[in-house]
Amino acid sequence: MKPDELSGAICTLRWEEYIVYKTILVPLDGSDLAASILDQVGTLARGYGARLLLMTVGSSLPARAQDIRLSLTFQAEAYLERIRERLISDGLQVETTVCIGDPACEILEAAERYQADLIIINSRGGEGAPSPFLGSVAAKVAGASDIPVFVLHASAEGEEQR
Repeated sequence: MKPDELSGAICTLRWEEYIVYKTILVPLDGSDLAASILDQVGTLARGYGARLLLMTVGSSLPARAQDIRLSLTFQAEAYLERIRERLISDGLQVETTVCIGDPACEILEAAERYQADLIIINSRGGEGAPSPFLGSVAAKVAGASDIPVFVLHASAEGEEQR
């Protein structure tokens, strides 16, 4: 086969024949900044026919703070449910989960537990980060994940930076 014929054959292959995302994990911290990536996430999920798994991670609290933990968990579930309903109305398949613990560890464990093919995370959480480019949770997840991690950058106003 000549190089011209080979390159023609390669060009006819479609991208989606090689990469398939069935489950996309999307960690959210409750901030508007984190939620600003949802339009892009929805577009990607729709294109692949993927299921979205939205998650949020609460801080560990002492056992004596059970009432506070329950209240925070309820608030996190309500937050995710509002987003889930919006995405479902856009025709997407969406599940939610709330975890308690270290955010990076919980995200990585959820990716394994739910057999995610991709993690999409905002570059920075709602409270800012030491680095203007990559927050500590996003950096830990991207550095330790066994699956691809898309890190999306959004401005404080919720507009994507290019």
